[in-house]
Order: sequence, then C-alpha cells, then structure tokens
Amino acid sequence: MSASREKKKRQEYFAGGGVDAKAARAAEQKAAEKKAKILYSSLAIVFVVVAVSLLVYNSGIIQRSQTAVTIDGEKYTVADASYYYQDAYRNFLNTYGSYVSLFGLDTSKSLKTQYYSEDQTWDEYFKDQAVNSMKFVHAVLAKAQEEGMTLEDAELETFDATVQALKDQASAYGYNYKTYLKMIYGSVMTPEVYEANLKDQLLVSKYATAYSDSLSFTDDEIQAYYEENKNTYDKVDVEYVSISGSPETKTDEEGNTVEATEEEKTAAMEAAKETADTILAEYQAGGDLEALAEEYGATYTSNDEMAYSSTYVYGDWFFDAARTAGDAEVLEDTTYSRYFVAVFHDRMQDDALDYNVRHILVTADNFDLPEGSEATDEMIAGKAQEILDSWDGTEEGFATLAEEYSQDAGSKDNGGLYENVTKGSMVTEFEDWCYEPGRKAGDTGIVESPYGQHIMYFVGYGTTPYWYSACESALISNAYSEWQTEMTDSVTAEVNEGAMASIG
Repeated sequence: MSASREKKKRQEYFAGGGVDAKAARAAEQKAAEKKAKILYSSLAIVFVVVAVSLLVYNSGIIQRSQTAVTIDGEKYTVADASYYYQDAYRNFLNTYGSYVSLFGLDTSKSLKTQYYSEDQTWDEYFKDQAVNSMKFVHAVLAKAQEEGMTLEDAELETFDATVQALKDQASAYGYNYKTYLKMIYGSVMTPEVYEANLKDQLLVSKYATAYSDSLSFTDDEIQAYYEENKNTYDKVDVEYVSISGSPETKTDEEGNTVEATEEEKTAAMEAAKETADTILAEYQAGGDLEALAEEYGATYTSNDEMAYSSTYVYGDWFFDAARTAGDAEVLEDTTYSRYFVAVFHDRMQDDALDYNVRHILVTADNFDLPEGSEATDEMIAGKAQEILDSWDGTEEGFATLAEEYSQDAGSKDNGGLYENVTKGSMVTEFEDWCYEPGRKAGDTGIVESPYGQHIMYFVGYGTTPYWYSACESALISNAYSEWQTEMTDSVTAEVNEGAMASIG
C-alpha cells in the first residue's frame, strides 16, 4: 500500500471515530500528570487549612467566646468558666497545701484521669465547684446592683494591687502579663476577662462581708446553742491508762510478719482486760494510777484540759453528762484492740478570755544582706532583742516600732495590734505566752515561732470567754452558709458540656 493511500485510510479511520493507540497513551499520561498536580495542590491547601485551624484552636480564640454556662438566661463564656475552675483548684491547693495527696490528688498528673469519688474525676469535681461559684456570684451581683453597691476606693486598690502582683510575678518568671494569664488559666484567658471576673468577685466579697457582719444573735440564742453542743466547747480534767490487747508480733523464718490467729487475738484481749481490772482495783484501793501503769507495762496519760474526741471509747465516757468526780471504769476498745482504765476528775466551760496584744514580727526580711547571704536564727533573735532594747517603754512607742520593723502585713500598719483575739486564733507559741499565768497589761517578751521572732506587748484581757465567742462564731458561720446555699440555689444553670470539655 502506498504512503498516500495509507494516510487517506488513517484519516477515514479517525473520521469514523477510530483512536490512535500511541496518541491515546500520550494523552492519558498528560491527563494523569494534570490530575496529580491538582491533587497535590488540593492536599497542600488542606494541610495549610488544618495547620491554621490548629493554630487558631490552640490559641483559644475559637473556644474563648463559646458559651460554657448559661445562668438564668445570662451567658458565660469558656474563658469565664476557666477563671472559676482554676480559682477553685488553686483555692483547694492553698487550703490543704502538701496534704492534698491525702485526698488522692496528684498535682503532677491530669485531673481528668484521677478520681475524687467513685464516679467523679477531680476535673469534674472542680468544674462543679466552678459552676456553683458562678451561680453564687451571679445571684449576689444581682443583689449588690439592686441595692446600689459598687466598688469603692478600698476595693479598687485591692484590684489594682492584685493585678500588679500578677504582673510582677509574670515579669519575675520572664513572661508578659497576657502570656502569664494563659499559663495559669489556659489559652482561653485574656486580661479583659480576668479583670472583669476579678472585679465581680471583689464586689461579691464586699456584699457577702456586709451580710456576714449584719448577722447577730442574742445571749439567749448563744446560750441555747452552747447547751446543745456542750461537748464541742467544754474541757475535762482526766487521766487514763492504756493497755494493749494485740498479740505479740511474730515473723517466719524469712522475717515476714505472721498474722495472729483468732485464738491468739482473743487471748491477748483477755489478758489486757485482766491487767486493766487489776489496775482499776488497786487504784480504787488507794494506789497511784501513774505508778500502777508503769508497774504493769501500760501507758499513762493525764490531761487537765482535754477536748472532746470520739476517736477512742473514752471520749464519750469522759463527756457523758452523768459523769461525776471520782468516776473510774475499765473501757473496752475493740476498734483499736485495747483496754482503758479511765478516771474522771472534773468538767468545765472553757472560760479563757479574749485578749488584745501588739507584736513585732522579726524575720530574715529585716536584713538587707548581700546576694547569696542569708540571716541566721541567731541574727534574727539578736535583731529582735535590739529592737526591744530600743523601746521607750510606752505602748505608743511600741506601736511606732511595729510600724517600722514588723514583717506581719496583717498588723504592721496598725502598730502591731490584734484586738479581741479568741483562743485558738494564733500560733501556739504566741498564744501560750498570752495565756501564761500571771500575764498582765504592759508585759513584754520575745517569743519564737515557725514564722520568726515575735516581740510581744500585752495590752490586756477582754471580757468575752472562749465558749461564748466560739458559739457565736459557729452560729454566724452556720447562718452564712445557709444564706450562701440559698443564693446559689436561687438561680438555674445550664452547662454546655462540650464547651466545658476544653477547660482544665
């Protein structure tokens, strides 16, 4: 076939719909390359979109404005809820400090993987606390606004000081204020949200304090409360002997402790009872309880101001209203496998009076030492004595020294004065000095406590006994708690679980 005829035949073939195999393969290759380019371009766009989305999500911008809680129609954002969540968490840590582990809380692990109770994680617990706080704040804010209460200079100064302290902390750690807030409250937090909620809390605190201060009870009401709760406030003068009823500890050949048999446990308790009965009989015959305890290898305890406790069986026995001086009895305590020989002498109201006192707290902060140097205990004690030696002998002069030298922020600006201090309010060493027998107005001294050296100036005793103050405080506290619960329950909260999931 000639070339011209072949060409003509191909033209007729293609005109009839025929396909050139070589051209077809080339076209397919080009189409595949084009499709691949489109696919790769699309994937690149997707990756960019995802990356940007993650960046935006992690910045908290998306979650920040989401509604987390709605209280009586008013919406609160995730950022608002995060403020109260972290506030609840930090308050818990501040309250219990190093003891949080006793509650089963490990601060190095996620709260979402640890359980507060059988069916609630710590994360869920603090979220519940956050919502309750938000409900209380919402309800009290409405009351404050209704009554025209606003933040005044004192509260605004507290606000400014709190914000400045946070900024100073941020700077000390090398962060700016905005970044530091995110580190504490999460990526959703902003200075505006933080400061708005802080102001709300300050106003609520002002209103709540005013409410608490308005609570009062009559002498009859306080007396009635005391009568109903005598065990809580009375003290008893007692002595007792403790006899162990546990079998001697045994070990096997490898040194492992061997569990005592029931027969051995029963025998040990029977022996302890026999010893207790013997001690009681000899005591009632005129023997000395302490000497008898030593003779029979038991433990003796004497306490002329024992407070009530239900830990051991003698607690209820000592505080039984029918108890009279000279009562003595053998008490079995199966919980702790022991017997007690208990002797009751007296029961009394705790009539320790409140008192007024000035003090100057001296610590290492009283020294301006070179960097890397620390004040020793001897230096601090010497400084306290030096300050006391410079005193002019008057209460006014002592107050001036307190304002100049004291490191106690709670009393420094008030000349070191604490008024109407009730028993149990101060650190033990401080309080023991104030209640030392023979203490009188004008007495001075230096007391060491875990906080430093206290230069003391005793102003005088008040007129209110401890039991009265304690009962009055309990009534006020109970009334305030009831009001707090009423305020919290007076509003309804709807929680957006999805939005709340981003908190914590």
